[in-house]
Amino acid sequence: MRRGRNPRRAYDENGWEIAPPTVGDMRAQGDVTAAVTGHGCRRHVVIPIDRFPADLPFPDIALRIVCSRAEAATCR
Repeated sequence: MRRGRNPRRAYDENGWEIAPPTVGDMRAQGDVTAAVTGHGCRRHVVIPIDRFPADLPFPDIALRIVCSRAEAATCR
């Protein structure tokens, strides 16, 4: 991966970033939840997306959540 590229983004054949869908876009399509998996513990949960701002890029939800398990330090 080239330096300066965001791993949570897609890029076209010319290297230009493709804008990800936002939480608002997902809501407009009727989605009200997101399925997420903890990186450390591999816990899989479904969370409501109504607590996130509409302009938040959907892939960035992962940056805003923290596992509620006791070993949460391993889930980030």
